[in-house]
Amino acid sequence: RFQPGLSRHLWALAFRSAAMADESLCEVLAVLVLGVDGQRLAVKYSALARKELFPSHKQQLAFEKKVADKLPKPSGARSEVDIAIVDDYTVVFQACNDVLVCVIAASTENELVVLQLVEGIHGAMSQVAQGSSILSSGLTKQLVLDNLSDVFFVIDEVMDDGIIMETDEDKIAARTKMVDETEVTNAAQAEQMFQKATMSAKQKLLGSLMGGRG
Repeated sequence: RFQPGLSRHLWALAFRSAAMADESLCEVLAVLVLGVDGQRLAVKYSALARKELFPSHKQQLAFEKKVADKLPKPSGARSEVDIAIVDDYTVVFQACNDVLVCVIAASTENELVVLQLVEGIHGAMSQVAQGSSILSSGLTKQLVLDNLSDVFFVIDEVMDDGIIMETDEDKIAARTKMVDETEVTNAAQAEQMFQKATMSAKQKLLGSLMGGRG
């Protein structure tokens, strides 16, 4: 899991070292956030999947469409996490309204860990997309598209080149919100500095004009 004080790159290296020492750690091939019609909303493939399994964009899109076609259509409300087999790959998924959140793994991987990952991704995405609204009917395609940068951040947080980094939705969502708050703070500070610089320039110009008249 990500720890403050370690850069993301160093933590990934440390996690990889642990993974080499513990073969029970789970790796996945891809995280797919799709519309129920197979439309790509946000995806991330591991290096192995990009190089050997789905090397072209066309192959990736074809596989994503096949996954969406083979999964049951959501009835509207958030469904339970379920498992399907597509082209001998394990597909663990959760559906809500018109959105499918899927994690693709080899058939030999630990399905329970992948299930926890799907729940974490779906829950974190719902938190960052819906905010504190109590009237929301759940995750939708439009919510995903409206919050696409946060959705990609969630995906980046949970998987680093196939290695599962985090599955707890609250921790994932908290880091996403922390980044958003930092960006807002930085923007506010930049605006404040700009206003101070502008005011200083105006005062200097006014002083110069007054001095010239004298």
